[in-house]
Amino acid sequence: MTLLLNYRPVLTQPTGIGVYAEAVLPSLQRLPHHFVPGGGRGGASQRLQRLVWTQFQLPRLAQLQRASLIFTPAPEGYLGTQLVPQVVMVHDLRPLSHPGRDLQTLYFHTWVPALLRNCLHIITNSRFTAEEIQRQVRVSPSRISVIPLGIDHHAFTAVAGAPSLSADYAPYLLHVGQAYPHKNLRRLIKVFGRLVKLYPELRLLLVGKSHPSETTCLHNLVEELGLQDRVVFLPYCPSEHLPDLYRRAFALVYPSLWEGFGLPILEAMACGIPVVTSAGSAIEEVAGDAALLVDPLNEEELFSAVNAVIREPRLRDQLSCKGIQRAALFNWRVTAYKTSQLLGGLLETHG
Repeated sequence: MTLLLNYRPVLTQPTGIGVYAEAVLPSLQRLPHHFVPGGGRGGASQRLQRLVWTQFQLPRLAQLQRASLIFTPAPEGYLGTQLVPQVVMVHDLRPLSHPGRDLQTLYFHTWVPALLRNCLHIITNSRFTAEEIQRQVRVSPSRISVIPLGIDHHAFTAVAGAPSLSADYAPYLLHVGQAYPHKNLRRLIKVFGRLVKLYPELRLLLVGKSHPSETTCLHNLVEELGLQDRVVFLPYCPSEHLPDLYRRAFALVYPSLWEGFGLPILEAMACGIPVVTSAGSAIEEVAGDAALLVDPLNEEELFSAVNAVIREPRLRDQLSCKGIQRAALFNWRVTAYKTSQLLGGLLETHG
């Protein structure tokens, strides 16, 4: 019995998929396995190369290694006759519900549904995404397991004393995540433009990888609103630097239109800062009652919620306490254990 761990989709600058993949890897490596490392930097050309490799080389490699099962921590795998059964992790189906004009959307529409129907089993991180897979791809619930993501509680911890709005301190609102259109950053920037009129010292930090087209639109909007000195675009932040970035923030504002999970929400909560985020998708499932939930399409609601967090110390304290308690329910050790148990059981059955 051998498990082939296909980590080719894991990039050198990991975001959600990569963070998950690295967190569960030590537990999975305790199973009899062969490991295929990742390490790419993303982009259309690398995705195409990986797609060709996955279709033709992955099943051959699995047979060469006499693997009984292939696990890929992303919705990638080979189509056709399943010579070696596959298990994949689906973080979300956002490209199906919020399509863009890019290769990722094309891949999700043409490849992913067939892949998920062919797979032996599917792991996902929320009940919301499990239901989306059932509805959009017509996969039986018996072939889907929900295993929530976790956080590193040694790294993401709260510190005493939240920042305050005073003349000698320049606080910032924070957003963490790649600048995809569905992250709703245009509305966030517009709302921030209104907040700056009330709090001239406030800044907005947008942290994450750029987007080929959306980032240019965001820069243009910032210039149009005259916010060049107030809105700060920061590149991808390595995980070891994220906790300090969260702790220094006044609040995380995460008005995404669609999430399969929403890991930054939990990371911010664990660091003790208030979270303003969206109602709907998997966000409510993750945030519970520990965040202010707003209609992400309603700028007035978003403005009022963020303004309340700024103006009301008692509300900030309540959200901070609830957030710490909420984040404590999610742990990578549990995620890794459940994933290892599931794959180990499938390995024994199909070994």
